[in-house]
Amino acid sequence: MNVRSRDDRLTGTSVGVKLLAGIIGLCAFAIAGIGVVAVADPSAGQGTGMAVPIIAFLVGLGLGMLALAAGLWLGVSWAWTWGFILYGGSSFGGLAAGIRTADLPALAGGVVSGLIAAYLYRQREQFGIESADE
Repeated sequence: MNVRSRDDRLTGTSVGVKLLAGIIGLCAFAIAGIGVVAVADPSAGQGTGMAVPIIAFLVGLGLGMLALAAGLWLGVSWAWTWGFILYGGSSFGGLAAGIRTADLPALAGGVVSGLIAAYLYRQREQFGIESADE
């Protein structure tokens, strides 16, 4: 989907947004794949306590992330909105958990999520989201 930039020329989504969408898509396939493997081979989940709701959650999360990645790749506004909300919320949750428990991986996850949310916010015009300054 092409959107008009400030100087009224047609642009598509940037390479950075497409790269982010590709990474999200790869993660989505991995998460959904874990769920599908757990469904296809029940012996793989023995001893881990994987139940049907957890498997369904993994498959649903993977499909949702895949839809988000496709939307970001195409430059649709709902994908920007959901990506910004999810990564913004994840940053606050990760930072809160990392600070509360002094867990460096959780803290790093919060920082990375915050950087992704900030990047998406800076790229909002590619998705047809108007700047508050205008």
